[in-house]
Amino acid sequence: MIDPRLSLLAKNLTRYSTSLKEGERVLIDAFDVPDEIIVELIRSAREIGAIPYVNLNHARVNRELSLETTEESLRILICHAGDPLFAWPEDMDAHELVVLGAPAVPHLDVDLHLGQWIYLGRDESGPVIAVDIAAVVTDRDEAIRKLGGGFGDMRSRMANLSVDEAALAAQARAIFNWHQGHQFCGACGHPNLVAEAGYRLQCSNPNCGKSHFPRTDPAVIMLIHHQDHVLLARSPQFLPGMVSVLAGFVEPGETLEQAVAREVFEEVGVRIKRPQYVASQPWPFPGSLMLGFVAEAETTDLLPDNEEIEFAMWVHRDDVRDLPEKGINLPRPISIARFLLENWCAGHI
Repeated sequence: MIDPRLSLLAKNLTRYSTSLKEGERVLIDAFDVPDEIIVELIRSAREIGAIPYVNLNHARVNRELSLETTEESLRILICHAGDPLFAWPEDMDAHELVVLGAPAVPHLDVDLHLGQWIYLGRDESGPVIAVDIAAVVTDRDEAIRKLGGGFGDMRSRMANLSVDEAALAAQARAIFNWHQGHQFCGACGHPNLVAEAGYRLQCSNPNCGKSHFPRTDPAVIMLIHHQDHVLLARSPQFLPGMVSVLAGFVEPGETLEQAVAREVFEEVGVRIKRPQYVASQPWPFPGSLMLGFVAEAETTDLLPDNEEIEFAMWVHRDDVRDLPEKGINLPRPISIARFLLENWCAGHI
């Protein structure tokens, strides 16, 4: 027999707290809620004429499913709105990523079980998962007070991480950003549910059921050279004083080589030849794959478009390293732009 107090609570929630209307769709996102109250919420919503959907989350069950190993070997990366937790605030210029062992979780002042979990993978030390606590502690400053450390800007702090740490942080940010930007089905508009440890989103509408998978946007980034000079330019979006090589997104229907030629001509009016692929880099801002090229310039007159490019210049190979002394900053060390530039200056590409 259902406790009448649960029926009354369900009616108050559906009729007054949320003011459901006939024909409205409602997602009941239940975290460790007794089945009885969920049943009553469904019944109350249907009495109004609303269409209820349910996403069941049982913390203990989710935890057991995510472990697949001994608790001692599991490591957890804590994030807030996609940004990982660092051991120290950003202004202290110390950049150690916080990756906790599972035994430490019960001692935290934040209930991680209520956060959004994804599986990052496994290395020689065991599995690694990430949890985003933005839905548990919405205010980032409050989360920092509870956990210590700081949630730093990934663009500025990734350069100071090891290769493995940067890969973990980039993977977590990309998946969490994808979740945030795809909360609803693009086919029917119903809420999406997280599936397959975070790597698939499933439409909650049984009449649709469309699966959504992480999206990666290809972009080309190219070092253009003419004899011993390299083309460097500045975008309004760059950090103060910084220049870099050119870059842009690949458009539908074109090859990567065509994208390289088009972007260079559109941005600075230079014709290029012999574009060659060099290397790639995932760039989770929000979800790009940067495909690095090197190409030769056929023309040298620079005509910046004054929108995406403020100014452009040819710099001699031997003068690149001296640019910071003149107040002109180079791309961040972790970026593929810096990789292309340093390898070209060294004669490797």
